[in-house]
Amino acid sequence: MTYEFELGDGTDVASMLERAREHAKGVGIALAGDAESGRFQGTAEGTYVVDGSSLKVEVTDKPGFVPWPMIESAVRKVFA
Repeated sequence: MTYEFELGDGTDVASMLERAREHAKGVGIALAGDAESGRFQGTAEGTYVVDGSSLKVEVTDKPGFVPWPMIESAVRKVFA
């Protein structure tokens, strides 16, 4: 089962991704990709695709005992 959501507040997506890379390093998440698409791997795994001024995020794997809202919140913190 996968979980999808969208991120974006109208800011420059490239800047958002650069901040996310720095934040991800500090919390043990591997974030690879460019200004079009990429992957992340940590406690949860997934992908992102840039769509205009937002990111479409798809979480593809997570620990079974962790609820989806908690995963979404953690991923949002990385990209915020």
